[in-house]
Amino acid sequence: MKKLLVIIGVAGWIAVCVAFRKGVEKNPIGTGFCIQYYKQGSIEFASELQKLQQVISSMTVDSNSIAAARQQLIICRKAYKKIEFFSEYFLENRIKIFNQAPVYEIEEPYMEYQHPVGMQAMEGILFDEDAYQQKDELQAQAEVMQTTANGLMQYLYGKQINDADILEAMRLELIRIYTLGITGYDAPECKTGITEAYVSLGSLQQNLQAYIHASKRPLGDSVNFFMQRCLDMLSVHTTFDSFDRLSFYTAAALPLQDQLGLLIKDLQLEKQDAHMLNYGAPNIFSKGSINKVYQDGDTVINPQMIALGKKLFSETTLSGNNLRSCATCHNPAEYFTDGQTTSIAFNGKSRIQRNAPSLLYAAYQHNQFLDGRAADLPTQMIAVLSSPKEMNANPASVIKRLLKNPAYKKSFKLSFPTSVDDSIISITKIAKAISAYEQSFSITSSKFDRYIQGESSILNKQEKQGFNLFMGKAMCGTCHFAPLFNGLLPPYYDITEVESLGLTRNTNFTKPIADTDSGRYRFFPVEFYIGTFKTPTVRNVGKTAPYMHNGAFTTLQQVMEFYNKGGGNGIGLHNKYQTLSDKPLNLTPNEINQVIAFLQALTDKPLQEK
Repeated sequence: MKKLLVIIGVAGWIAVCVAFRKGVEKNPIGTGFCIQYYKQGSIEFASELQKLQQVISSMTVDSNSIAAARQQLIICRKAYKKIEFFSEYFLENRIKIFNQAPVYEIEEPYMEYQHPVGMQAMEGILFDEDAYQQKDELQAQAEVMQTTANGLMQYLYGKQINDADILEAMRLELIRIYTLGITGYDAPECKTGITEAYVSLGSLQQNLQAYIHASKRPLGDSVNFFMQRCLDMLSVHTTFDSFDRLSFYTAAALPLQDQLGLLIKDLQLEKQDAHMLNYGAPNIFSKGSINKVYQDGDTVINPQMIALGKKLFSETTLSGNNLRSCATCHNPAEYFTDGQTTSIAFNGKSRIQRNAPSLLYAAYQHNQFLDGRAADLPTQMIAVLSSPKEMNANPASVIKRLLKNPAYKKSFKLSFPTSVDDSIISITKIAKAISAYEQSFSITSSKFDRYIQGESSILNKQEKQGFNLFMGKAMCGTCHFAPLFNGLLPPYYDITEVESLGLTRNTNFTKPIADTDSGRYRFFPVEFYIGTFKTPTVRNVGKTAPYMHNGAFTTLQQVMEFYNKGGGNGIGLHNKYQTLSDKPLNLTPNEINQVIAFLQALTDKPLQEK
């Protein structure tokens, strides 16, 4: 039987190789080496997963036995990191079970969901106090991964592998390392993010050599230099918590990203699969590195439309009582918030359910409203205009009033010169104009942005250490992803994540009162969405108090204390659907102040000064 399996395995490998020969370009540079590297790496990964199965099968309640299982999981993680860049690009759907986040993956709009599976899910179990009691679950997880790993090479059958694809995979892997790897997103309990980043970058270094030799000498040397500097900095780190991420970025990682982009351009092997990324920007922290979310491909934004949108933003004619405008709840002078716990409703007496978030980074989200129920900015704008609690506008009345103003009629004609909508003014055009204004906001002008792009003396020691804590020990960067520090998930930035924090309605954490807002569940009734909300940007939080969707926290100290204690479940609530870890961060009062100092350094210049 074993001999038969060997024969079948060899035959399968020959078939895969034949498919590769058909798929690669005529004069490949590095595809041959890369495919062979992946073959060896996938065999090693499958072997380590088999060992993990064996270790878990023999696991007992003894702490040494559980520690052995944890150690083997770490070995498996490193084996996967050797082939991550290739697997994540060419086998994205097949390999999700290996390293996906340990939460229920919900497929909208079908509302289908998948049970958490993979190394991250296993990590959560192995670091639980009752790890042994979940042995059956661990065995099932290990078996699924090992079975899938055995077929990795066969999954590539028929795929076209070329140099442009491989270089794009490497480019995306750099972003994955910079934004997920070194922040601890992959392994928050193991705390192996730095050593795993070393393994991932070492893999890229080996697979880049053929391309480096094929490029112009100065470029190749430069890529090698910064790659080695990255590896050197990662290799001498002491602990995950103490790693100097800011120096890593500025001295090695960001220059490497820049030089790799130039090398790919020099080889004329540019390709882009991540439409949210702007490859014209040198690195992820460069201005404009992330594209805005344009979901209306039929409308071309022009300066006249932006100017019209700016005027409409403060136009009270759009409301049902001629008293309210967008600026009522999103005041430009207050970083497009209103400073209220929750905004005052249309009747002037009651309150809107949720806090008014800043609009400064609204164009960098895939869904709008705190629960993400609107697909885009124009859809959100129409919903606000028609809401009885917000603008309470009658569309016909609004249009009639605007048509009486010759200046508006002229502005709309100039703003929509090729519109298929025959009407001069419509609610849809109003919404698109205001959305164009919101998309025009100049951002990323903070002290931090200026520092990371070269003004080396602008941040003080507290702010620098705060960044390192934010991206490390404090685990903030595992939900507020760089560079926008919001829920846009790297490296493709094509998903806006939602989280459940187990939020409270009060700040007395010894006697917490659970928040009852159902969040996204109200519009997408899947139980795992109960109490979930978008992860907003933390840029400008120094100017946008109060905080959270219910405005419960008035200071950043309160916010940090809540997170430091492990969210709602960490302070004694029992939220079944909390996605935030309930384990304390163990930040000291000084470390909390340092994180807050960094958050203050994310304050953009006021809009009128830009």
